[in-house]
Parts: sequence; C-alpha cells; structure tokens
Amino acid sequence: MHGLNTLFPATDCSLILVILVMPLLGAIVNGLFGKRLGKSAVTLMALSAVGVAFLASVTAYSMLLTQQAQAAHAVGSHAEHPARLAIELWRWFQISAAKDGGPVPIDVAFSIDALSGTMALVVTGVGFLIHLYSTKYMEHDPSYHRFFAYLNLFIFSMLVLILGDNLAVLFVGWEGVGLCSYLLIGFWFEEEKNAAAGKKAFITNRIGDFGLLVAMGLLVYYVGALDWQGIQEGAHRLVTGVELTPTGGDQLIAKVFHALGVNSVSEWFLTPRYAMASTLVALMLFLGCAGKSAQLPLYVWLPDAMAGPTPVSALIHAATMVTAGVYLVCRMAPVFALSPSAMFVIALVGALTALLAASIAFAQKDIKKVLAYSTVSQLGYMFLGVGVGAFTAGFFHVLTHAFFKACLFLGAGSVIHAMHARIHDGDASQDMSFMGGLRRYMPLTFVSFAASWLAIVGFPGTSGFFSKDEILLKAFTSSIGLPNHSGMVEANRGAGGIPITAWPSWGSSLLFTLGVAGAVMTAFYMTRLFVGTFLGEFKGWTIIKGHHAAHNQHGHDDAGHQDGPVAGLDLEGEAPHESPWQMTLPLVVLGSLALFAGLLNMPLFGFEPLGHFLEPVFASVHTVVVRPHEHELAFSLLPFGILAFALGTGTALWVYVAQRGVPAQRFVAMFPGFHRLVADKWRVDEFYKEVVIGALELVADILVWVDKWVVDGLLARVTAGAVAISGALLRLLQTGRLQTYATAMVIGLTGIGWYLTVPHATAAVLGDVVTGTYTLEAPPGIGYAYRWDANGDGKFESEKFAEKRNLELKLERTERRQVVLEVRSAFGQIRRQTFSLERPAEDKSTDLGVQRIDVYPDSKGGRKGVVRRQPGQPNPIKAGSDHAGSAQ
Repeated sequence: MHGLNTLFPATDCSLILVILVMPLLGAIVNGLFGKRLGKSAVTLMALSAVGVAFLASVTAYSMLLTQQAQAAHAVGSHAEHPARLAIELWRWFQISAAKDGGPVPIDVAFSIDALSGTMALVVTGVGFLIHLYSTKYMEHDPSYHRFFAYLNLFIFSMLVLILGDNLAVLFVGWEGVGLCSYLLIGFWFEEEKNAAAGKKAFITNRIGDFGLLVAMGLLVYYVGALDWQGIQEGAHRLVTGVELTPTGGDQLIAKVFHALGVNSVSEWFLTPRYAMASTLVALMLFLGCAGKSAQLPLYVWLPDAMAGPTPVSALIHAATMVTAGVYLVCRMAPVFALSPSAMFVIALVGALTALLAASIAFAQKDIKKVLAYSTVSQLGYMFLGVGVGAFTAGFFHVLTHAFFKACLFLGAGSVIHAMHARIHDGDASQDMSFMGGLRRYMPLTFVSFAASWLAIVGFPGTSGFFSKDEILLKAFTSSIGLPNHSGMVEANRGAGGIPITAWPSWGSSLLFTLGVAGAVMTAFYMTRLFVGTFLGEFKGWTIIKGHHAAHNQHGHDDAGHQDGPVAGLDLEGEAPHESPWQMTLPLVVLGSLALFAGLLNMPLFGFEPLGHFLEPVFASVHTVVVRPHEHELAFSLLPFGILAFALGTGTALWVYVAQRGVPAQRFVAMFPGFHRLVADKWRVDEFYKEVVIGALELVADILVWVDKWVVDGLLARVTAGAVAISGALLRLLQTGRLQTYATAMVIGLTGIGWYLTVPHATAAVLGDVVTGTYTLEAPPGIGYAYRWDANGDGKFESEKFAEKRNLELKLERTERRQVVLEVRSAFGQIRRQTFSLERPAEDKSTDLGVQRIDVYPDSKGGRKGVVRRQPGQPNPIKAGSDHAGSAQ
C-alpha cells in the first residue's frame, strides 16, 4: 500500500483519471470505429473499459480504507476527517457574484472519499456485470456497437457526477447522464413510443435541472463557494433571512384589490414574507434531486423509461441515474441539515412517493413496469432516510438496492429472453399473464430472482431487511433540530426576526406509519410478481418436445416487435430455456450480494463497518436530533418491520397461491372503475397532458400568432420601412456638394461647443464610515467656478463662486445630510446637483476602509453612487452591510 501511496499521492491522485478516462475511451472507440471493428472487438473494448475502471476503483477504495485506518489509529478512535484522494486539473472559470464581492473560482477537479468511493464501486462493479449481460442480450441487434458506446458513455457521465469535487463539475456529469438516458431509453427510436419515452425523460429532468442551477447561484451568492470543502465551511452563512415578496404600493395586484375595496387581500400581497436562505437552497437542490431520482411530482418519466433495452433499465435503476439525487443530498448534507422544514419536506415527499408508486405497481401486468414502480417506491425510502437525517441509512439502501434491483431487472430480462424464443410481440413477452411456472425451466434465473425478491420484501437477514428496517427505525427516532452552533447567527433570528420552522412534533410518527404501510405494500406486489412469473403453470404456449420455432433474429428484447405470434396456449413450442452464462453469471453474483450485503451495516447488532467508514463524511452535520434510548427503541420497533414483511408476503401468497388469484379477481369485479384508475397510474400523465402540456400548447399557439402577425407582420415591416425611409433621407444628404458637407460640419462643431460650454455638476464621494469623514470632489473644467451648500439649507458657504472643488465634512452615526453643489461655466451658465449622504449604523461584521463612490445618472434623472474599493483598502463593502452613501 505504501507503493500505491507513492505512485498515487493523495493530493495529486492520477488514479482518479484512470477511473474516469477508461469508460470515455470505450465510448469513443466503439462510437467512432465500432461498426468497422466488429462485435468481438466492441465487446472486448466495452468490457475492458468498465473492468479497468472497476479495478482502479477497488484500488482507490483500498487506499481510502488504509488512510482512514491510519488517521483513526493516530487519534485513538474514529477519524474526524474523511480520507480523501484528489486531483486538480485546471482553473475552469471564475465567478464574481458572491455576496462579499470576492471571486469564486471553479476548478476542473475530482476527488474520492468514502461516499463517492462507495458509489464508484457500485457504478463500475454493477455496471460491468450489466455490460457482460448485454453482450448476449443485445447479440443480434444491428446497432450493437452504438449500444455499447452509449453504455460506456453513461458510466463515464455517472463517474464525473460522483467524482466531481464541486457542483459545477457534478453538473456536467448530471447533464451527461440525462443525455445518455435520452439516447438509451429511445435506443429503438424507429418506434414512436420509444422516441417519445426518451424525450419525456429528457424534458422532465430539465425541470429538476433548473432547480439545481438556481441552488448553485444561491450558493455562489451566500456561501461564495461551489466546492465541497468551501460549502461545508461556509454553510453557516445560509442561516439568514431572505425576503421573498417585495413590499410597497407599486404592486399591481395589490393596487387592483385596493381599488376594488378588498383591503385585506391587498394587505396580504403587501405583507413581506421571509424564508431562510438554507431552506431556499435545500428546496432548489431537492427539485433537481426529485427530477433525477423520480420523486413526486417528477416521477412520471421513469416508468416510461422501460421503452429502452432491459440492461438499460437495470443500469438506470440500479447503478446510475436515479441514485444521483440521493447521492447529492448526502453530499450536500451540511446544507440540507440547516433547514428542518426542507428536510421534513424531503422525508414526507419520499414517503408519499413510496406509497403512490407501490399502489400503482399493484395493478401492473408488465414485469418491467412493476419493477419500475418498485424503483420509484424504493427511491422514496431512500429520501425518507436522508430526510430524517439518517444519511448513512439512506445511502446504505442505495447500495443494497443497487444489488437486488439490478438482479431483478436482469432476471426479468432473462425471462423476456426466454419468452422471445416463441413470442416476438414485445408487450406479450413482458406480460405476466403469459408467464408462470418458469422455475422448472430457468433454475439459475429463479434462484437469483428469489434471492433478490427476499431482499426487497425485507426477509430477515437479507440486505433489504437491514437497510429498509434501519430507515424505518430512523424515521421514528430521528429528526432535524434548529441550527445553533458557533459561527452561525442566532438560529431563530433572521432578517426581521424570522423564525426557522421547527420539525413538527407529529412528524416522526407520521413518517414511520407511512414507511411501514409502504413496506407492507412492497411485500405484497413483489410477491405477486414473483408468484406470477415463476410459480404455478406456464401460460405462454403449449410445450411440445422437439418443436422447433423460429427464433427472433432482431434482438431478444422488449423492442416492441409486432411481427411475431401472439401469446397464448393456442401456440406450440419448445420449453423455455435458461439464458447463456454471460447472462446468468451476473444474476448469481448480484443475487448473492442481495442476500449478504446487509452484513456491511448492522447497527442493530453493533456491527457497522460501512457506517464507521462514512461517519467522517457526515461529521459536520450537527442538527440531527435522536430520541433518547434509541437502541432500546430499535428492538421495540423491529417487530413492525418483520410484521410488514410477513403481512404483505403472507397475504399475497394466500391470494395468488392458496386461492389462485380468486380474491384479486373478485376485487376487480367489485371495483372495476377503481381498478382501471390504478391501472392507468392514477391518470397523472393524463392530468399533466391536459393541464401542463395543454397550457404550454396554448402559450405556444399564442406565441405563434404573435410571431406571425406582430413580429413578422408588424415589427419586421415597420423596421424594414424605417430602414427604407432612412436610406432615402440619407441619400438626400449624400449630394456630393461641398456646401452641404460644410453646413453639416458647422452644425456638428456647434453642438460640440455647446456641450463643452455647459457646466457639469458631478462629484466623486470619498467616505470613511469608521471615522465619519466624507469628502466631495468636483471634476475640473475650463473656466469652472464652484460654490457649496454643506447643510442643504439654501445658504452657500460663499455667495461668490470660487475655484474650491473639494468639500470636507463629518457625519455622526445614522446622520443624514444634503449637500448642494453649483457649478458655473466661463459663459455664466450655472448647473446645480444635490447629494444625499448617510453614515450607517456601526456594523462590526466587516472591516471597512475608505471607499470611493462614483456618481452616475439614475433612470429618474437623479444620481446614484456605486461603491469602488480604493487601492490598499482591506475589504470592499459587503452587500447588505454598511455603505458609504449615495447621491441623488
């Protein structure tokens, strides 16, 4: 390990570039040359790129473990600072929009700590297994090389996202995975529904991306940093009040209601409202996370993402895109933890998303659609965990979910692969109504799928049991308190004494109840899927030994081919068969991890190596409040998680095994309208289409009319006419006669002379707010004379004009004074200007020196001052603090 540390020093670790560059290299080679290289070379390049990245990630993770162990040994306990490997490549750009006026540098830099290192292992490890699986699953696709180029690019983009050392670099990867999702979801773009699904994913995510951009702007302004260390150190500056609504009688809506005599409504619009800057940043960040990780109300793109090949579904749901939002919340934990209200919103939205998605999964027949809504539901659990401040528990569920959900999706793909041997119709090959009994024909797929099913339903001892039950426990025992540690302003005193909304007293009980209800529903619909796919009798076709049916040579996937036979027992064919080893090996590996990965974090039994490794990453979070006697409560609450598993699974087995689905059929017959509503996904998509998309189409129609009749019909013709008239007039001036040009010169010289003879009453103001000494300095001019009224009382210091261009005066704290300056030119013309000076109250938060105020005309004909830092002075005036004065 010492040799690795020498070869890859922690502050200039080029090993990070190996992790990043290899998938990018694979994407470039396969994308540009894959068609000429052939499938074997494409396969080798794609697998090698991700495989080397995985090995490099393992190496980096080992270095982190060693570094953190050494640090812990040095201090005699757990390390206080996270182990970290980093590399800084170059200065990208610089922003000068911070509140304190200082520059905010943005570097192209990458780093690995416990959080990003674990994510890198998941992305490259699970990603490699999905790549291996795809080599057989997509074997007959004519765009084989294009598929692997996109797949490699997806891995690269996700690695940029998680390894970026600041939000700007993360945003590059954030947009990269959005682009790759569009390319892969719409991979079979020849069919309209596939192309539409890709566009839906892309556009929906742009809504969330807007929130992330706004949050980045707020962080630049208030914190003055976008890198992780800078955000962590400056997060306390977000505990300040921000006015959300402007005040004053010039608000149009308030004026309308006031004119109507409805003063109460008018006053409501005029009443200023405030929020904490931390809340605004956290909510905007969460908007981005909700889009990327499919939470209410932006979850609608993820189920439609099933239009892409099944390996793409596995990659999106398990190892890349949808986990990016949870990762960002964990990475920005120091910011999120400063806002109890925002954190409660995150936890509540997560719990409600878990319930809504689970309810939709009840009525779905498409095996991939059930798994898709299952992912949405499980993501809700992750946000429930991080929302209550249990960042380690939420992130651990990301890890375990990656294993069992990748296995479930790849297992579903193996089933679809077997169904495609006889049924080429894309929808029918994924319909569970035509499955059943596959455990006899596909033993490896069955065993691995069963292991992942046990994990997701929370069978005791599996990975899902430990991660999900830990979230349920934390939902009841953890909450977010008010920020109140050194370096912060008083927690409940923002601008105007605005209180920070505390965590509701009933919040924990509500979140725990919703979480348990979601666990029961998850156990039920996943057992329904498992039974309908693998148990009972096979319903795809009548099995006849020795029957040879034509295989689909266009790819064994859910591409939606409609040229094959329709499923049903009227068909005949060979028995379904197990998938090739390239597909079953990833299933066995992922199924094993789904069973035993829970051993990495078992706080209930006092064994949590992953938790200890992640602990320094979240050490700066001080607002998480844990109920007393949490360990004793854990054993009291444990039966609820086990009961949820037993109730959901037992009920599903009774309905679909013991009663052969009769109770479900009776329920549908009794409530057909309700069943159709749930099967139609609560018609949320239809609501969006009518309300949101309909409104946008109306706006688009209006803009088309404006463009046609106003822009093209009026503005274009008017401007064209103006140009034609101007040209005609100019042609009159271009006569070629010397007398005309001489006249123009005389007129121009007269105008310049008039401007030079008119006096200009301007002045620069030098002010020292510490001593209260202010100096006004008027500019020189030919023949200029000046006189000053230092008190604004109409009495000048001298009745006669003199050459004195400067005026010095001293102001007390909060004193305001009007100063009048009159300037007379050599021709006796006089101009007057009034300056308003104010010395602000003492502000001990800034170190101010002499400031310069340059005066310029404002939009109303007065004059305003802009603060300029004088050479040699320590700090510029900060926005919102003391200022030197103004002129008007």
